[in-house]
Order: sequence, then C-alpha cells, then structure tokens
Amino acid sequence: MKAFNKLSILAIATLSFISPNALSEEVLANQSSSYSNSVLSAKLHRLLGPKASFEITSFNDYFERVTIDNQILLASKDGQHLFWGKVIDTSTSEDLIEQANQQHRQTLFKSIPREKLLTYSAKEERHQITIFTDIDCPFCRKLHTQIKDLNQLGISVDYVMLPRGNAGSKAFNKTVNALCATNPQAAMDSAMHRGYFETNNQATSECINNLNIQKALAQKFGFSATPTILFANGETVPGFISTEDISKIIQKIEPT
Repeated sequence: MKAFNKLSILAIATLSFISPNALSEEVLANQSSSYSNSVLSAKLHRLLGPKASFEITSFNDYFERVTIDNQILLASKDGQHLFWGKVIDTSTSEDLIEQANQQHRQTLFKSIPREKLLTYSAKEERHQITIFTDIDCPFCRKLHTQIKDLNQLGISVDYVMLPRGNAGSKAFNKTVNALCATNPQAAMDSAMHRGYFETNNQATSECINNLNIQKALAQKFGFSATPTILFANGETVPGFISTEDISKIIQKIEPT
C-alpha cells in the first residue's frame, strides 16, 4: 500500500488554521535535496513504515514541506503534526498547502524535458505555458483551436500528452500515431480536429518511450485531469479557459 493511501486511512489533519503573523518568507536556499530533518524523518517512518519514501524540504520558519507519492503536505518542524488538506493563513486567507504545491510545481517546471515535447512556438516568444492534454478530451480539442491565437500573442505552447491508457491501448496508439508522424504538428492538428490520426508508419521504440516519459511527467506533477494548463510560476488552471483569460493570468505573473 502506498504511503499516501495509508495517510488517507489515518485521516490526518484535513483542515488547519494558522494564527495571523505566524508566517515568514520561504527560505529558498533550503530547497535543495540535501536538506534534512532527522526528527521529522524518524516520525514519518514510524507513522508510514520503515520503507516509506518521502522528501522533506524547508517551507518556512514553522513548517517543513513533505512530498509523499507526488502529494504535498506540511509538517511542524518537530514532527509532532502533519497537515493534509487546507492550511489557511488567517492573516492573508491563503492556503499554504496550495502555496507549497505551487512552489513545488515551479521547480518542476524548470526541469521539464521540453526537447521531448510537441511544441507550438510563437515567432516572437514572450511567454511559455505547458498544457497536459489528451486527444480524446473534448475540452482539450476546444483549447487546441486557440493555439494560433496564443502564438500570435507571443505565447508558446508545449504539449504533455496524457492519453487515457497505457502502451497498447487504443488511446495510447492514436497519440503515438500523431507524435510519430512525419509532421507531428499537422498530425496533432488533424487528431484534435477528428479525434484520431491515421497513418501507416510504424512507431519507433524511441517515440513510444517518449510518450511514456510524458505520462510519467504528468504523474510527477500529480496531474490526471485534462486539459491542465501549467504556468511558469507553478500556477495551474484545470479545464478550458479562453485565450483572453490565459493572457490575463500571464500578465499578472509577468507584467509587460
């Protein structure tokens, strides 16, 4: 049983509130993999089992960020309390769990292997977004119709393909057919328009492996819903939104 499932059974701290002025700025220097908290680590192993896998990084003066099975939790520095769900700062009304998730996604965003993705590049790129998408998803297809408009606004789009099936499934194969085409962009345009792309070309093992890497990337982010739009600051928007709304979000993140 995965560690996070075990936490679900234990039902630990589904909602917590933090008193005003309790928070400080995150210490980014402590976000490296070398950071450790032996007291918290020992208590997590006691709670989840000696073979449990997790990562501890510093969040602020009061909390550690704990990553378990691609899920983000917060823990007190002394390991006495583990928080899962919403942790609200009553002075700002911000959800600290979402803040921790966003910071985590921002770090992951920088490590995305973009050379393996299908990219629709803007001629004069000003911004970059990543869309986790699926050919069989109606709202993904609707979002795809806005690619040209996004490019004209200087927004490049990287696709992470997330078909609803593993290698050998119909969903996986239709995605491979598009990605492995001679012209992947034209093939994806056709697939998004019709729901499939016909080809007689045999997909290479490299191309199949590339799609598996993309599915694993979605899992690493903890994404299963499509479409999901990921921005450079780690902010996400699930579902369809208009080109105008995407542009407004980017302007807030990166004022021009």
